[in-house]
Amino acid sequence: MTDIGRKTRSSSVTRAIGVLGDRWSILIIRDAFQGARRFKDFLERSGASRATLANRLRSLVSHGLFRRVKYLDAPARWEYRLTDKGRDLYALSLSAWRWERRWAPRGAGIPARLHHHDCGHPMLPETSCGHCGELLGIRAVSYRDGPGAHARAPALAVRSRRLSALTSADQRGSQSSLTHIVDIVGDPWTPLVLAAAFFGLSRFDDIQRELGIASNILSTRLELLVRQRIFRRRLYSRQPARWEYRLTDKGRDLFPYALVLNAWGDRWLAAAAGPPYQLLHRDCGKVIEPVVRCSHCQRALLPTAVAAAAPGSSRRGANLAAVSRAV
Repeated sequence: MTDIGRKTRSSSVTRAIGVLGDRWSILIIRDAFQGARRFKDFLERSGASRATLANRLRSLVSHGLFRRVKYLDAPARWEYRLTDKGRDLYALSLSAWRWERRWAPRGAGIPARLHHHDCGHPMLPETSCGHCGELLGIRAVSYRDGPGAHARAPALAVRSRRLSALTSADQRGSQSSLTHIVDIVGDPWTPLVLAAAFFGLSRFDDIQRELGIASNILSTRLELLVRQRIFRRRLYSRQPARWEYRLTDKGRDLFPYALVLNAWGDRWLAAAAGPPYQLLHRDCGKVIEPVVRCSHCQRALLPTAVAAAAPGSSRRGANLAAVSRAV
């Protein structure tokens, strides 16, 4: 295995996927940031079956993203409240919202705008370097070995390796926001294929060798990413016919989401030795600490300071992250 492959498979992204690498876990986190905390609330919003929801909540509690608290008025029932580790995913939710706002189909239930209470202005969340403040894009980032460069790669959970048959088109829950990005990242293998592309790999054999992925699984994920217009195929050999898979603008726009997920994994899931690699910002030369900021005032966005206007609503909206009710 080459250097890129070893880093990809042992990376903080891979560890984060072990916690959040399926559709339902991501939607549960989404709903928690919108104020859900009881089983019936998650059931209605996500559209998961009762058995699936119970399984994912149990897993998220065991991974320390939620803590269970008994109702005051019903001792036999539980609320699920975000821990510090769970609340630290807020920037990831904002990155997902930014991507959905640009790429989800019209009428998909994405709030038309966000308002930042601290400055009082409508804004977009922007992912920038915590040192120099410049926006972070794929071409501005390089990497070097980190303290955990030789850490053993974690195994992906067997239960979540299968690609979900459900998509945003047949979403059954009452909430439709962020379901389109989950079609792409709500699976443990697809984000790793994307990570390989972010490292510059584009050919089937190279991606398969670096990730150690079965050919049928890789074929399915590449077909999905082409169908979703994340990749475009380009013929580079005619005899036999061979294809490269190149990121589109829609695909490159997922890079901030990957940066934020990697940073969360570095903080909470890295091996004892530390993360396997460090991302460097070419503009300032420092190790990247991504910060999701307000596009108007440039302050970091906190959960209780952001409000979303619902589609078709004239109200400034309920708090996108009603963490005061969810924690």
